[in-house]
Amino acid sequence: MLHIIIIISIILLLLMFHSLIQQSKNPSGFLGKRMMKLWNRAYIPMFVWAIRHLDRTFYPVILDVGVGNGRSTILLKETFPRSTVTGIDISDTAIAQAKQIGMVNLNFERRDVRETGFSDESFDLITAFQTHFHWQDLDASFIELRRILKSDGMLLLACEYNKLSYFLPKFQSEEVFKRFLLSIGFELVTSQRKGSWILYKIVKTLMEVQS
Repeated sequence: MLHIIIIISIILLLLMFHSLIQQSKNPSGFLGKRMMKLWNRAYIPMFVWAIRHLDRTFYPVILDVGVGNGRSTILLKETFPRSTVTGIDISDTAIAQAKQIGMVNLNFERRDVRETGFSDESFDLITAFQTHFHWQDLDASFIELRRILKSDGMLLLACEYNKLSYFLPKFQSEEVFKRFLLSIGFELVTSQRKGSWILYKIVKTLMEVQS
């Protein structure tokens, strides 16, 4: 009897873990809303740290990818108040939550990072916080971000380093990540660590990438 209870408990834990992973990729329903609030508390310090490493004092047009309920996008708007800032997410629940925020030149839209629908070279700065390891097609997503980033623009990624070890173990090697970016038409300018956090500052190379 005991071993049956143990097996059932393990199955329930696995199902719960799978559910949490799915919520982190695409928040939905009541649980998704609660999870986004918890993520805000956990990750806002990382967002602030990463944004402080940006070089310019002004980026006219900014895109924030995988915004959840929009807290990182608000931080970008507060840091660059003269900028037009757009936040996108694949989750309907997330975008519905984010759209409750009312700020001038701050927009939220449901879009897929693999095919955003934005015009070529639309953004001076693109950010993605605690999200790129969830993208379903990493090659397609980075190719799309390169297409919509201006030639002198910046792509800023930041996440917990241990998430890379779980979701993208090969990219724990910075050399492997550099080679991947070069194959897309990006160049890693610098990476920085603080405790469990890591950020990457990335720019476009001059090469043309075949789509």
